[in-house]
Amino acid sequence: MKKQHLYKVNIEHLKNADGSVPEDSSLAFEFSSHDELFTIIEKLKARTDIGPAKAAPLALGIKLFGGLLLANKNDDLFVSLFPHFSAFMKKIKQKTH
Repeated sequence: MKKQHLYKVNIEHLKNADGSVPEDSSLAFEFSSHDELFTIIEKLKARTDIGPAKAAPLALGIKLFGGLLLANKNDDLFVSLFPHFSAFMKKIKQKTH
């Protein structure tokens, strides 16, 4: 089996849309990736079309969704998305802003 990096994501619900504070709403989970996420984030931060504010959410979203999509690419729910995701990944990897 290929060596994987292991990550832990913590999400805290800080404020509701109406401004109220939720009571103890949090979620934590682990995921693995063959890529080193912090390297990807740094590369995305340097791009003028993404920048520092969007880099971490984009990298995390891509890694989480991409991993799930690849693991289930033949599943009816995901099969139609796979070509679009693949095209998106090729586009994002070839740009060097």
